Amino acid sequence: MLELINISIAGMHCDGSLLWIAAPDERLVATYRISTGETEKKLGYLHEIWDVCPHEDGLWLVTGGGALGRQLVLWSSREGKEICKFNCPDGAGAGMTLLDGKIWLTHPHNRKLFCLDPESGKINWVIRTENETFSPAACKKELWLIESDSAEKPSYAFFLFGLGRWRVSHSL
Repeated sequence: MLELINISIAGMHCDGSLLWIAAPDERLVATYRISTGETEKKLGYLHEIWDVCPHEDGLWLVTGGGALGRQLVLWSSREGKEICKFNCPDGAGAGMTLLDGKIWLTHPHNRKLFCLDPESGKINWVIRTENETFSPAACKKELWLIESDSAEKPSYAFFLFGLGRWRVSHSL
C-alpha cells in the first residue's frame, strides 16, 4: 500500500470510484479507491508523470521527455509498454483530458488550449485563452478548465467550453 502523504501530486483523473494520480517526483501513477481509501502504485515510468487519464487501451500520460520537455504517452496496461508516443506541442503539458475522442492539452504560460488527434498527435485546433489555463477535465460531454490571471494575487475562474463557445461558470 502506498501512502499519499509521502508523494507529490501533479494531476489526477476520476474514473468512477477510482482516482488516478500522477506523481512526478516519484515517476509513478497510483490509484486511490474512494470507497476504501486504499492507494496502490499502478505504473512506474522513466520520466516524471505530470498528468494521467484512463483510456480503453490503457493510460494516457503527460510525461517528461519529448523535444521540448513534455510528451504524451499511451501506456498499455495489458502489454505493459508504450503503444503510442508524441511530443506535446510548444512543450505544453500542464494537464490533459479526453473528450469526444480527442486529447485536450493546456499550455498555461503560452495561454493555449490544444485539441489533438490521439492517433497521430497532430493539432486539430488551438484555442487562445486570455489568462493562464490549466487542469482540463471532461464531465458530461463538456470541457471544464481553470483559468488564472497572473497578477500578484491571482484570481481564478472555472470555464465551461460547450456549443462552440466559452462561458465563465464560476469565479473565485
